[in-house]
Amino acid sequence: MPIRPSHHSARLSFWQGQKPNAFIACFLGALWVCAQSAWAAGSEETAFQSRASIESAAQDFLETHYQTDTNTHFYINPIDPRLQLKQCDQPLQVRSNNLTVPRGGRITLKVSCEGSNPWRIYVPARIQTMVNAISLARPLAPGATISAEDLTTTPVNANQQVNAYLTSPDEAIGQIVTRPMQAGQILSQQDLGIAKVIHRGDHVTVIAGTGNVSVSTEGVAQADAGVGQRIMVKNSRSGQLVEGFVRDANTVVIK
Repeated sequence: MPIRPSHHSARLSFWQGQKPNAFIACFLGALWVCAQSAWAAGSEETAFQSRASIESAAQDFLETHYQTDTNTHFYINPIDPRLQLKQCDQPLQVRSNNLTVPRGGRITLKVSCEGSNPWRIYVPARIQTMVNAISLARPLAPGATISAEDLTTTPVNANQQVNAYLTSPDEAIGQIVTRPMQAGQILSQQDLGIAKVIHRGDHVTVIAGTGNVSVSTEGVAQADAGVGQRIMVKNSRSGQLVEGFVRDANTVVIK
């Protein structure tokens, strides 16, 4: 009876019957196919413009055109991760319709590719410039004259302020508030009025002249006025009405 080879012997005979070079070539060929597939997959991933490159282009544009000082910061809205734009073969172009920072600090930039596969995308951003604005340290009633002790500073985003804010205490000291003001409230020129140092009926000195030559006389104020404001004064001797500028609480100068 003939002896049948076992399964193990059959497998051994198969491998012994193969030429080593053919086996290696087959193995290397399989590796090459895998490598090509991996490279193709990698190429497909890098065929799209990265979100980071678009955001970086927008950031560079903002810093170049709107950076005022070290307190200016830019915040770019994240780009939708589902967006797929072809890789641009040219430097990205960024443009804005705003020559200055718009009110509110919000701005939209157009980022575009002008290469062989052109595209464009609009990227919203926010500009924040922090400043120390003059504010009140305590509440004040209408008509109260502001002193240095009434003032403090509060950091605010300048781009979000509707009214012109004050940055120096000298802009407020000596003036009066025109409406009820609370502690911590930011001061603007609209909140202030010039303190009246001369009142209707006050007797004042009226000075007229130019250079080193001047004459003075007594007069009676015809209205209330603050320093630097115009006021009508009646000459006490002649009864003539003249107009001048208030120098201080006792003097009106005719120019």
